Amino acid sequence: QRSSSAISLQNEALVWSLAPTEAYQPAPIDIAVCRAVQLELEPLRWNNYELLPASVKLTNTGETVILSARWDSEQCPSLEGGPLVGRYLFSQLHFHWGLSALDGSEHTIDGYRLPLELHVIHFAERFGDQDTAQASPGGVLCLVYFFNLKSNPNRFVEPVVEALERILLPESYTKLEPFPLIDLFHAFTDEYFLYWGCTRNGPQVTPLLWLLSRTQEPLDFRQLKQFNRLLDRRMRPRCSLQPSDTARPSKGRHLFHVNPRTPMSVSTLRIEPPE
Repeated sequence: QRSSSAISLQNEALVWSLAPTEAYQPAPIDIAVCRAVQLELEPLRWNNYELLPASVKLTNTGETVILSARWDSEQCPSLEGGPLVGRYLFSQLHFHWGLSALDGSEHTIDGYRLPLELHVIHFAERFGDQDTAQASPGGVLCLVYFFNLKSNPNRFVEPVVEALERILLPESYTKLEPFPLIDLFHAFTDEYFLYWGCTRNGPQVTPLLWLLSRTQEPLDFRQLKQFNRLLDRRMRPRCSLQPSDTARPSKGRHLFHVNPRTPMSVSTLRIEPPE
């Protein structure tokens, strides 16, 4: 009988053995829950996410909304454990949305989209900076959170939503009253999906390790509609690509369900109808 830690180490090695090939397959993908392979790994460890930043900045790039932050101390938020080798430092977070509540997320879950998707970007400390890290598989990590419509507003995301009014125009930014980043999403240690895949921006290819939270975050319709008011560089409402243009099937690559805590029959990202 092998120990749990020995199994976790063996599984971590399995994940990294896939990087040289699967990290260059296109992302985002469809998360086909029934095809996900259960995998046991050490719990993720969240460090300093409760620390109050010295400053928080929200920027409309014309492509997305980016939230960046600065800390006075050298202790910025970071992640360790799980499939990760070494420590991964917080870089920025950004949002993806659509024209309606039915086509906002970049990933699909069993073929369905959710209204809003949040990406929390980290880079491996061993590379020194993100520009260097993004050239290597495993250099950059993307945490993914899905938002679903609820009848009540999400008070934690409200400071971001309120600030969107001040950055309607592309290339505009505003400063926010500092708050701990962990207010925006929950810290998960297990119950997540994992795969390798790359994004492309012109000639630049960035191989990423993707960790997708099983638990969804809430927001109400008014909060979602504030994102629809943002303008892109053509001065038109900015939204994600249409559904047919994005998520690809996950067939042909590994999709893992890490540390599931419920039977597979119910361990899905449930798609709930708007209230």
